[in-house]
Amino acid sequence: GPEERVGVAHVLEAEAVGEAEATDTRGHDVHDHHDPHEPAGHGQHPHGSVVPHESPPSMWVPLAVLAVLATVGGFVGISPAFAGGQHVGGRLNIVNWLDPVIWNPATGRFGKETSAEVTALEERNKSVAGREAVRQEGSREAPLPTESGEGHAEPPLPYGDTGFNLAHAVQGVLGGSHAAAEWFFIVVSLLAAGLGMGLGYLFYIRKPELPDLWAARLSSLYRASFNKYWIDELYGALFTRRTMDAARAVNAVDSKGIDGAVNGAAWLTRQLSRFTGNTDRLVVDGAVNGIAGFIKLLMSPLLRAAQTGVTANYALVMILGLVAAFGIYFGKDILAAITGAR
Repeated sequence: GPEERVGVAHVLEAEAVGEAEATDTRGHDVHDHHDPHEPAGHGQHPHGSVVPHESPPSMWVPLAVLAVLATVGGFVGISPAFAGGQHVGGRLNIVNWLDPVIWNPATGRFGKETSAEVTALEERNKSVAGREAVRQEGSREAPLPTESGEGHAEPPLPYGDTGFNLAHAVQGVLGGSHAAAEWFFIVVSLLAAGLGMGLGYLFYIRKPELPDLWAARLSSLYRASFNKYWIDELYGALFTRRTMDAARAVNAVDSKGIDGAVNGAAWLTRQLSRFTGNTDRLVVDGAVNGIAGFIKLLMSPLLRAAQTGVTANYALVMILGLVAAFGIYFGKDILAAITGAR
């Protein structure tokens, strides 16, 4: 049965995700010997051929809701092919729904132009084209171009040259019939949908061996499709990893540049502080302490000798101090007086 078969598609999938399975020459998994009629459970190999099955409600219910809404939306914007070539529904029609928010360069405001504005636009286009013809030919008698006719220029379109338009091209091939173009695209869409459903029926119901067969024949294409054409890897290499590289560069600039400058300024401040502290402690304080030590060594014996405990000695020291102070303050005047007297 199909549950027993581990086909080429499964082997390619296993290799693509790094889970290569041991298979025999017939393509069967050597570990997969369980009863095909036994329900899947614990102990069975988790891999095997994928059998078509109904999706859970969490998958098909949203799709059904979208299908119903799409059908309703289709009737709101029903094709002119079903309405005699007319867009029925007025403002509810999808063709007219977005008109109020689409900018119209012909009128200089939002929305579709009125019939009077269309006539004025055509007259303006004719006038502009006529003046251009007069300028090129150097004569005011140059014929004005009309809307149609051989040898005459058509007035410029309100929106300019919009490039190739498939719908307009098909409509031109079908003789300019808008309804014929609508029916053409309706038939093509139905044929494409029918072809997809037919291929699904053929591959997964009528001949379920075809997927493995074509997966083997188109292994390179199958691998590319299975790996989503390596778009994620390419995106990761071009954008995700480059963004991470940019983040690392910004982090390096922030941590080593900006933070480095701040930390360097802090380090320099600490070094200057240490230098200032050492200068104050070793130079300034050293000089003060040296002078104090020198005075101590010089004056201490004298002062210690005067401290005998005898009042007469203290009085003598006081008198000597007064004499010294008198000499310091008045010695210069005394010397000047003595020198002048001589």
